[in-house]
Amino acid sequence: MISTTRRITVVTPRARVDVALPVQSTLAELVPQLVRLSGAEGQASPDNPGWVLSRLGDSPFPPGLTVAAIGLRDGEVLHLSPRERQVVPLLFDDVVDAIASVAGTKTGAWAGNIARRCAQLAAVVALLGAAVLLAAGLSGTWFAPAACGVFALVLLFSGGALARAYGDSGSGVACAAAGVGPALLAGLTAVPPFQASLEVASIAAGLAATTGYGVLAAVLLSDRLPWFGGLAVAAGFGTVATAFVLLSGVPVAGPAAVLAAVVTALAALAPMLALRLGKLPLPRVPADIDSFRAEEEPTLGPDVIDQTANAERILTGLLAALALAAVGGVFALLADDSPWSAALSGVLGLVWLLRSRSYAGTAQRLVLLLAGLAMLGRLGAWLITWQHGVLVAVAVLIVAAILCLAHATRVRRGHRSPYWSRMMDIAEFLGLIAIVPLVGAVLNVYVVVRGML
Repeated sequence: MISTTRRITVVTPRARVDVALPVQSTLAELVPQLVRLSGAEGQASPDNPGWVLSRLGDSPFPPGLTVAAIGLRDGEVLHLSPRERQVVPLLFDDVVDAIASVAGTKTGAWAGNIARRCAQLAAVVALLGAAVLLAAGLSGTWFAPAACGVFALVLLFSGGALARAYGDSGSGVACAAAGVGPALLAGLTAVPPFQASLEVASIAAGLAATTGYGVLAAVLLSDRLPWFGGLAVAAGFGTVATAFVLLSGVPVAGPAAVLAAVVTALAALAPMLALRLGKLPLPRVPADIDSFRAEEEPTLGPDVIDQTANAERILTGLLAALALAAVGGVFALLADDSPWSAALSGVLGLVWLLRSRSYAGTAQRLVLLLAGLAMLGRLGAWLITWQHGVLVAVAVLIVAAILCLAHATRVRRGHRSPYWSRMMDIAEFLGLIAIVPLVGAVLNVYVVVRGML
């Protein structure tokens, strides 16, 4: 008996679906249904107004042909791609009209969305400035922490009202983000004599206040949970470390070294944790083909796309939280003049830079790169305080610039060397191993053991 359908796999830019196509149906009839099933609506741009089916590397099939006419077989993989529009050159009979059209449609032209974001950024800066002036004007009295705390809560609830009641999530997030500054200042000024300082007690109170604020903001603005949740996690790590220093009376360098090392290790668990929190289905390896067919559970394309995007945002928030905690630990660590602290800071910075290669997302890579650069930048600032440190810093910067330019040239030419990738993997592995003995040196573990012997 001749089958009346063809079971194939259709691959789109963001999903893949398994379908059975009637052999007598034309592609013009099937393509709209395939677009809907794969959740590809809205992905076509003005330059790509429609969709076409094709085999990998072949030209698109004519839409008037049937499934039987194109010789489709069971198990084949077809690609559903945006159709390219034939670009027709514009003809202008007026030079002024031509210039105005090009200037108004080119990339980078001013738009309402840009104006809106600039206004939100200006509002955040103005509110942060108001918080700083408020804390400075009331410094030395208990009104300073009280006023800053009330100001932070007002901004938080105003942001929640803007996002929920008025549906303006962007302005609500901007308002709530501006409240982080007053919350931090409320904690910094909460310790007598009610003046903002960088003492351990003030920093512990400030980070604790920021942690509580981040939790409340994550609850009120649930669509920005990765942002404010990450802020709460980072501030929570700092709160635990500073509270330990405050209660135990140990030097800051030891807990800072442990904090930076622990969050660097936890960063390896961030992808798996993001998969769990994003509720993405984990792949299962079947024992045989019968188990595969019994456990096969097709999932709608739009659902997977939304879950994947949510998991990516959660991953970015987790990495940002751990990066903030690690950078804070390195900054506190380099308050000590020990060369072991400098060595540990340099290794941590290199490890974060090398680990960025493991992530394909731009946001995740930028988070890790910025964290590593911040650590190495703080190490450079520490280094120039030493004798001949300026010359060493200049030499390191020149070498780093040469390496960056060489990498940019190789990327432009498309050169990908597996040997360099393997060498970087080994360097990252050795850096991770070196963290543990360096932390022991900062904690004076070897001195204690030598004294016991």
